Amino acid sequence: MITRHNCSMLALLTIWLSAQIVSGQIPAATENDTSSIDTVDKDYSSELPRLPPLPIDEVIKSFEIAEGFDLQLIASEPLVFDPVAFAYDSQLRLFVVEMRDYSEQETEHLGSIALLEDTDGDGRMDQRSVFVEGLSWPTAIWPWRDGVLVAAAPRLTWYRDTDGDGRSDIAEDWFVGFGRDNVQGLVNSLKWGVDGLVHGATSSSGARLESSAARESEDISLGRRDFAIDPLNQNLVAEAGGGQHGLSFNRWGDKFVTSNSDHLQQIIDLEWWLAKVPTSIPLPSTRRSIALDGPQAEVFRASPIEPWRIVRTRLRVSGVAPGIVEGGGRAAGYFTGATGTCIMDGEAGFGDSLEDTAIVCDVGSNLVHRKRMQDHGLFWSGERIDQQSELLRSRDVWFRPVQIGDGPDGSLIIADMAREVIEHPKSLPPMIKQHLDLTSGRDRGRIWRLTPKSNTQRTSPLPASLSSVELVDNLAHPIAWQRRMASQLLVERQASDVKRELEGAALRSTPEAQILAMHVLSRLNLLSSELARELVQSTHERVVQHAVRLANVHQLPVDLNPLAADLRPRLQLEVALAVASPTHAEQQQAEVLTELLRQAQEPLVQAVVANTLGDESWEIFARNSAQLSSAARAAWLRLWLPKWSIQAFANAELRNWMLDQFLIRSDEGRDWRTMFALTAKPGDVARIRRLMSQPQRETWDMCVEDDLETALSTPNAGLTSFQALRLVNPEVQLIFAGQLLTSASSENAQRSVLSLSSWSDLPEISSLIIKRFDALTPTLQSEALRVLAERTSTAKILADEIDDRRVHVNQIPLEVRERLRQLEDQSLAARFERFFGQASSDRLGVIERYSVNLDQPGTTEDLTAGEQVFRQFCTQCHRLSDLGNDVGPPLKQLSEKSPRQLLETILDPNREIDPKYMSYTLLDVDERVLTGIIQDESAGQIVLRSAGGEIHTLARKDIGQLKSSGVSLMPEGLEATISIEQMRQLIHFLKTSPAP
Repeated sequence: MITRHNCSMLALLTIWLSAQIVSGQIPAATENDTSSIDTVDKDYSSELPRLPPLPIDEVIKSFEIAEGFDLQLIASEPLVFDPVAFAYDSQLRLFVVEMRDYSEQETEHLGSIALLEDTDGDGRMDQRSVFVEGLSWPTAIWPWRDGVLVAAAPRLTWYRDTDGDGRSDIAEDWFVGFGRDNVQGLVNSLKWGVDGLVHGATSSSGARLESSAARESEDISLGRRDFAIDPLNQNLVAEAGGGQHGLSFNRWGDKFVTSNSDHLQQIIDLEWWLAKVPTSIPLPSTRRSIALDGPQAEVFRASPIEPWRIVRTRLRVSGVAPGIVEGGGRAAGYFTGATGTCIMDGEAGFGDSLEDTAIVCDVGSNLVHRKRMQDHGLFWSGERIDQQSELLRSRDVWFRPVQIGDGPDGSLIIADMAREVIEHPKSLPPMIKQHLDLTSGRDRGRIWRLTPKSNTQRTSPLPASLSSVELVDNLAHPIAWQRRMASQLLVERQASDVKRELEGAALRSTPEAQILAMHVLSRLNLLSSELARELVQSTHERVVQHAVRLANVHQLPVDLNPLAADLRPRLQLEVALAVASPTHAEQQQAEVLTELLRQAQEPLVQAVVANTLGDESWEIFARNSAQLSSAARAAWLRLWLPKWSIQAFANAELRNWMLDQFLIRSDEGRDWRTMFALTAKPGDVARIRRLMSQPQRETWDMCVEDDLETALSTPNAGLTSFQALRLVNPEVQLIFAGQLLTSASSENAQRSVLSLSSWSDLPEISSLIIKRFDALTPTLQSEALRVLAERTSTAKILADEIDDRRVHVNQIPLEVRERLRQLEDQSLAARFERFFGQASSDRLGVIERYSVNLDQPGTTEDLTAGEQVFRQFCTQCHRLSDLGNDVGPPLKQLSEKSPRQLLETILDPNREIDPKYMSYTLLDVDERVLTGIIQDESAGQIVLRSAGGEIHTLARKDIGQLKSSGVSLMPEGLEATISIEQMRQLIHFLKTSPAP
């Protein structure tokens, strides 16, 4: 066993590196070195020494471990090489995925599946056999019956050993079509879920799957969604996903993933519901970063920073090499390579016994991190446990924890790839890469076991040797691995002979066992209505949650009415998802949904309820609105009004009710009219006016005009006060637009006219904006240009104005230029391209030109001027303190960035693009051109966030075209609109302002 107390001897690697630095053999491998000028052609070999591996006994001494834990080596070379995934089977044999062809040997088929066994029972593996060989880029594994499921993109294959010799003799492809575009974004993390299915992460390479020839089923386009497989019949369904590498479930079936630096995320899966229920109302994102210290949180490595990281950061900072300058210009010290997560039960001893613990490994920082999980009702959060340290860290840079998981004894198992370099080849500049060996370590690998000293678990019988009755008992085992394996074996055996024992466990065992037992009964098609009705009445929230879900799956009638008044959002969501099932009578549906209307406050629950209520939503709302708070009414109306404004034309009763409400003179009535104006389409208003009687139209216009007159005479009237402009007839619109769009009017009054141009088809409104363009403030000019670029018809007007020099090219915001370049009208797009010219590819020259006086101390006047520049050019996409919008990357740790680093980030935003900030252009059914980043996507909808923070949620069926620009939402070319002096002032403001 290894503890902190026997780690006093320095690892040889640290001694060797120190000697090299002292002797001058690594003269430039420091973060602040400026002794020579960096160029593309410079020889960096003297700064990039090879790092030799340590003997295994020195590796053992290199670890620093949190108090109260022991570390044991389970296996090392020559028993195992390059482990990237593993799984114990029911005989406690350890299957290991060996990815020896990482990262650029994809055609050499060096990957294999090793089968390791502990024949003498000492806790260490001592026998190896090669179960499968000749694989290309294998990444994931799970045991099933007499073999293992293996993911090696593009295939997911079941390899079987039918003669018991430790080698596969039958291979059956279940699915083909997983993407291989990114060696660090391949299908991964096969896991057995509490629902009795095998789950997996698709990752960034995506998938379009073809079924095996033995089964007749349609191809499945997963995109980047995850999946679940029923191994009994090989049926696969899509699940919500989006993580890069690493997937884990807690004991209740909640799903957690990692994605590079975004090291801990939670996903709520609604894909199954979205596939059945038409969603005319958008849903909030179901994937959320939950680390309280942020996605790219600090880590505390013990290992020296690899020389290549230091040199690469310096080259990126100087602009010699492309790439994102992260961490304020630091080469390390923050999450850069989170490659696995594992949620451990609180009772397992890895943290607070009252809360579960999230374990996350960072392969780039040579450490294993942990967080205390806190339940907030629907989503969790994770809070760092170890202060200024980690659960496990090594001074050896060859320690590469690439995947983690729990073992049969409740310990944490760590797959250590033991490589000199772990990095995506494309992220290594050629001048560095030529001096590295990306295959170094292909002959090494380790598997470690981390165990709390409080864990006194003794050897358990082999699960495979247990009877089915004993397996039912094991569903309540204190160790999570044992519970899951018992569940899997009962499904494998199709153990219908223990139905009575399973029903007993579902009713009277621990909550964890109750959930597993009811899912096993479900997988055996033995879940009865009587049992479901009893389970729904349980006092444990999670037991009720799963009981409601399974009753819905099997269409078993249960009484949901008592649950509707439950204030816990997790149960509210489950009830809302289930209530639309045909097993529930219309009367029960109405009663349950009415109660949820009164009680639900979680936005996700509200959106599900709003979609589930369907065409009757307005009647239920009308009957119950008086019992809702004003905030609750506003939340529901924001969801429903767009839908009602369409339904009203075919539903006379709804139409009359809406007209009555909008003609009310009370303050509440005016609020309703304002909200209607914010959500309805121009054609909808026109049709509503046609449906009104003449007296109604006159009354309506008089009310709205009164509201507008009141707003005009109110100095601090908000934007919504002027939105009623949308609701009057076009002639009145033009009269009021002329009054509102003047320098004497408030900014909100003027903005309402710009909004009207985006919303209305009246060409006179666009012409009015152009006519008065010079009188608008810079902020309103930018907003006006964005509005004019939304449609081809108004973009033509803008092009004419540029031709006639009434609008100058340098006034057009950069993201608007990109939108105009992407217009469907090719001749018009080419016209704008001629206006803007091609952006210079020589960004380094621009950066050098803007570097003049960059380090000059700033004054108070510079700070004020810099804030104005930030307001004018940056707030559409970036937030700093209380200024701006959260669209682009967060402006964190600005004080740690040098002025030069900030300059490069601003002037060369496409040096290395984070995919989540890549710009997309979308054409919707109304022929609007929208540009922004994809904030979220599901099977049924796309959520686009555009500059200014506006969110557009569109059903996929309403999208005419979606195209990536290949560049950041912040394009190159800011130097065309900002002077060198303004840039200096902006950077002074960014460095001086407090962090957000």
